[in-house]
This record gives sequence, C-alpha cells and structure tokens, in this order.
Amino acid sequence: MATDNGSEGGGCPECKLTLPVKQTFDLEKAVCSYGFFMMAPNLWIPSTCTLQRPLRLRDERSVMVCISQDKLISSSLNLLIRVRLLGLETLTNEDEQYLLAQVSRMLRLSEMEESAISEFHELHLEAEAKGFGRLFRSPTLFEDIVKGILLCNCGWGRTLAMVKSLCDLQSELKGQSFGKKKGNLGKHNLGPEKLEKSQKTRQPELLRKKQKNREKSETIATLQSTTSVGKDMVSQTSGIRSVDSRNSPGDLEQQKYSEDYCQPSNSPDLSSSPQPQSLRQCDLDLLFSSEDFPTSSELANLDEKFLEKRCGLGYRAKRIVKLARDICEGIIDLSSLENFTGSTEMGMCFDDVKEHLLKLDGIGPFTCAIVWMCMGNYQSIPADTETVRHLKQVHGRSQCTTGTVQREVEEVYGKYAPFQFLAYWFEIWNCYEEKFGRLSQMLPSNYHLITGSNMRSKKIQAYK
Repeated sequence: MATDNGSEGGGCPECKLTLPVKQTFDLEKAVCSYGFFMMAPNLWIPSTCTLQRPLRLRDERSVMVCISQDKLISSSLNLLIRVRLLGLETLTNEDEQYLLAQVSRMLRLSEMEESAISEFHELHLEAEAKGFGRLFRSPTLFEDIVKGILLCNCGWGRTLAMVKSLCDLQSELKGQSFGKKKGNLGKHNLGPEKLEKSQKTRQPELLRKKQKNREKSETIATLQSTTSVGKDMVSQTSGIRSVDSRNSPGDLEQQKYSEDYCQPSNSPDLSSSPQPQSLRQCDLDLLFSSEDFPTSSELANLDEKFLEKRCGLGYRAKRIVKLARDICEGIIDLSSLENFTGSTEMGMCFDDVKEHLLKLDGIGPFTCAIVWMCMGNYQSIPADTETVRHLKQVHGRSQCTTGTVQREVEEVYGKYAPFQFLAYWFEIWNCYEEKFGRLSQMLPSNYHLITGSNMRSKKIQAYK
C-alpha cells in the first residue's frame, strides 16, 4: 500500500491510499453485487465507477472516503484500489491500517474470501465467466447485523428508508462536521427531551449550515479537478428539482412508508431505455451528506421508544438498541465472532457461530442467514416471499409456499454446497438486471423500484 497526502489545485485537503488486488478483481462487480450497496451511507457513482461513503477512524470520527480502481504501471500490471480520504491532511499508520481493513472487508479481499470465490467458480462456470462471486458488505459486522434486521418482514423501499433515517439521526447526534471529534452523547436513554437539551449546546444552526456549504463547495472543487462527473454535478446544483416529487427528501420524511409507496403500481420499465447519467437533487443530497451509519455506542445511548418513532423502525428499535447495549457492555463480542478461523484452537466453527447468532434477540433464521453470509459462509439461503416468487417464476415450482420454500431451495441449490447462497443470488441478481438493466447504472432515487411486484410484471428467463 502507499500513502500520498495533499490536495490538488488548492482544493479540499485529502489523503490518498492504495490497496493492491488481483488482476481478476472488478470494483463495479464487487460493489454492485448485493443490495447493501444501495443502502445509506453508501453511494455508487456510475459515471466514474466510484464508491463513496464515510468510514470511521480509530477514535470513531468519520471521514468521507472515495474508492475507485486503477492500474499500477509496472511489468506485473497489478491492479490497485485507490482510496481518497477527503478533508484529512495527515493520517497515522494505525488509522491507515484501520481504514484499509474496512475497505478490504467491504470488498471481500481476504485470503479466505479469495479461496471461497475460487472454489465457487469451480462449481459454477457461468458465475466465473461473469466475474460474479463477491457480495458487497458493510465495513463492520455491526452494520451488517442491523441492516439484516431491517430487511426482515418489510418491503425493500421501507428498508431503504429506515437505514437512511438511522444515518440522518447519526448526523444529528454528532452535530459536527467530518474530521472533528464528536461530542459526548451521554449515557443510556437519550430520548427526545435529553436530545433537545443536548442540541442547545451545539453551534448555532446558521454556522453549521455555512460550514456544510463551505465543505460542499470544496468537495465540488475537488471533484471538478479529479473526476469527469464533477462538472456535470456542478451544473446541476443550482435550481435543480427532482423529476419525481415522490422521491424528494422532504416528501420521504412525511411519508408513512406504506407498501403502496414502496412498491408503486406505475413503475417504469427501466430496462427499456438507457439509464440517465445525471444525478437528481435527491441524489446530490446523498453525495454531499455528512451522515454515517451509527455505531453501537451511539445507538446504545438512545431510548428505544425515541428510536422507534424517530426512524420508523417499529418493533426493530427495541432489538437494535438491546444489541447495541449488549455490545457496549461486553455481553456480545462481535470481534471474536468476526475473527474466528474455524480451527480447533479457536474452539469454534461456522455452526457454532450460527447457533450463537440465533440466540441473539431479534435474529431469526432469515436475518441469521444474511449475517452468516456477511461473515463468509454461504450455506444458508434467507428464504422469504421473494424466494417463493423466484422459484415459481424461474424454476417452475408453482406449488412453492413459505412453508415449503426452505426445503425447495435445498433441492434446487444443494448441488452447489457449500455455496448455495452464491448460486441463488447469482440467479436473483441476473433476473433483476434483466428487468431493470445494469443495477450499477441505476440512480439511487430508483432503488426502491426493485420489488417483487415489479418483477412479476415481466417474464424472466428460466434457469435450467
């Protein structure tokens, strides 16, 4: 890896890191391979094939990170992942390692993951030909678990909205800009009254807006000098309005996120026309937003009723707060689960981890399968109504129900063991792209359209 500190053209200060990867690595396929990449605070920029999101330093400060792929000009022609840290002029070696570990986790660059992908490709030649095998995940296991909980028992559009609300809340609690230490959020039970009191101690709203606008201008200047998308964005930031008013941030906050809203009946067939490359205002809001996904310590400070109401999480709020507090109090040690090797020295194998996960409040078989996949095990498929639809539509299993789906996925995908999830998701993702076009080219304001009801409106090619 290499470090290059400084800024170009006197713009926003930044640090630059690099991470070597194999020649077969493709950043677009590694990121745009699983629905987590569509969830806040991730933002994929199609025109530059860049992933942007905040990551944490060791002291839990957030820094905006832009991840892209490049080639190192040398005889070996090794590929490089380039990581730009906006707003930082210096970086300690410890923070550098900490940040690169998060990037490596998201893109599954570990030796264990590389070995698993190779083994899967030996079983699934079509997946190998398409370069499929890395499923995008979060920089931390905690974020994966919470997002898995938010996927359970609700529509895709509402899941996106709940995750975005959590990130918005994190920004409010932080009350400060990137690269500055966060304030003391207090102990447990930070409900509406204490939250309002804590807000009075922060800098005036006008000063905060000026600071945010100044950072936005600096970021635009940096984008202009380093990316082809910069000029396009600058030309749209003045007076632009969303084409579809339903997707504006203000309207989203006022919606009740009903299933009708999450799955609109008049959804366009995105596969019939090229995806627009320009970003709408709501997409620009994502680009310049300062929120990060909250940590366990930040969520542990909240009152569950406040979180339920503020972010619209329903019953999930209680489970998420309990998970966060158990982690902070040492009852749950995610590091030991994350770092196990499966060796006899650790005394733990994948089955032990699965059993441990199922004991956690709020984690049932569906969420457990998602978390297990995020930890590198692909034997379980998180079966739900979307799985039932897929088996009926693609595999002709017309009698499949939620009661029989688990048995039927084993019958269909058992031949790919221990990579049943990868084989299943390869089909699902290809079907989505057949319907909507390349998902890496879709605008964030259209992500909510990827629903089971929209998939039923067009016949999907069957997999033999």
